[in-house]
Amino acid sequence: MRDVKTFFSMCWAVLCRRYPFPWKTFLVALLCLVYMISPVDILPDVMPLLGITDDATFMVLVLALIKQDINKYRASLNPPPDNVIDAGDFKDRKK
Repeated sequence: MRDVKTFFSMCWAVLCRRYPFPWKTFLVALLCLVYMISPVDILPDVMPLLGITDDATFMVLVLALIKQDINKYRASLNPPPDNVIDAGDFKDRKK
């Protein structure tokens, strides 16, 4: 449920131009929609169970991309404070 609220918050931020539009996810989702609507499939839908698996695979791919975008949006809402020093910074310094 938290992801759904964040998704709509992210959509509103995109519409208000406060967050960059996720073109990659949009294009993959559009291609997935076209593939699901089109009568041409890799596995025909008339085949029991197998016909739906290719459509379901594309849907899972789109949902995974949306989940990545939601996580990036959450990270942009809560950036790390500037006064925190990463332990890796000390390791990379030369004496």
